[in-house]
Amino acid sequence: MAPNEYFDMRNLVLPKGPLRGCPVDGCTAPLGKVPSQWGEMPCCPVHRIQFHAGTRTFAYYNGPDAISKRDAALRNILFERPYFKEHILGNAAKAETHRICHETSEDALTWNVFSRLARGGLLPMLLSKLSPLDVKGEPELYLWGLKISLDDSSVPTLFNPLENARKTFEKGIARFLTEPDIMLYVPGQLLVLVEAKFTSGNTITSSRTTHDLPGEKPKSRDGILKRYAPIFPSNDALLVPPSSGPFYSQLYRNLVFAKHMANKLGIKWGLVNLVSEKQIFKRKHKVEFQDPTEFIHSLLPQKSRNQFTFYSWEQLYADLVTEAQGLDDLTDYMYNKSANCEQALAI
Repeated sequence: MAPNEYFDMRNLVLPKGPLRGCPVDGCTAPLGKVPSQWGEMPCCPVHRIQFHAGTRTFAYYNGPDAISKRDAALRNILFERPYFKEHILGNAAKAETHRICHETSEDALTWNVFSRLARGGLLPMLLSKLSPLDVKGEPELYLWGLKISLDDSSVPTLFNPLENARKTFEKGIARFLTEPDIMLYVPGQLLVLVEAKFTSGNTITSSRTTHDLPGEKPKSRDGILKRYAPIFPSNDALLVPPSSGPFYSQLYRNLVFAKHMANKLGIKWGLVNLVSEKQIFKRKHKVEFQDPTEFIHSLLPQKSRNQFTFYSWEQLYADLVTEAQGLDDLTDYMYNKSANCEQALAI
């Protein structure tokens, strides 16, 4: 068995009910148990995966020590692995890299897709799908605020306008500062922020201000509006959000940050919500998985509403991956990607 073995729909079996054994096709190995944040979980010692019976999802598990945990996370990284290992995994500027080992990690999906598109020179084509603006030049790629230069061996730098925006809006917050999943930046022209989702939905606010704790980002509508009160010219201000209906807090913060950073840079801005059509359909009764376009449009004047795009991994696959030459590896990855031991994307 290879030490970096990766599993997807080519070697997984979907059970009809809760997982009773290893989900790898044909495996009958006796199970062990390993600790996790949810308590002890069954683990296959042959394929080195721990799994949750009820949700039918798994995580790579190479062992409890720090090196083994890093190795387990890297099993979920199929593209540009040396760069990811050297510069992203364990980086203090990137939150929660320990979750990379999970089958449903949106960070792993984001890295695999966007690093491969960057290597294939497809970021300009992607940007044309995400923004109605006509821009010239190769966008710079930032993942979780870090500049991704795949052929540069130096430590990736944090996007300076993001650092300044955090100082403006998040002074006193100790953990989990606003961290745009993806940014595409064309100097002098355009900055696009992308909030990426996989099996989780867009975060909505709590109705109670008692959930707002010192040193943390506020969770309530009033707390979000107070802390992230945008500082824009009157002719470019955000509109007052509706008092009823869902308030999408992550998207609101990203919108404020996108406009603030773009204004400081003197360029245009864009905001994208990148989701999975299949995962949304499975959970469409939940507010978190509903189309947030109406909410975003309620914050923007008519002239700038087209700067928000509701886009999907499936659309990205159709628009870029199937049309470009030399992306067979990314085609295989996205087509066979699993979530909860079944095909993740509707492609």
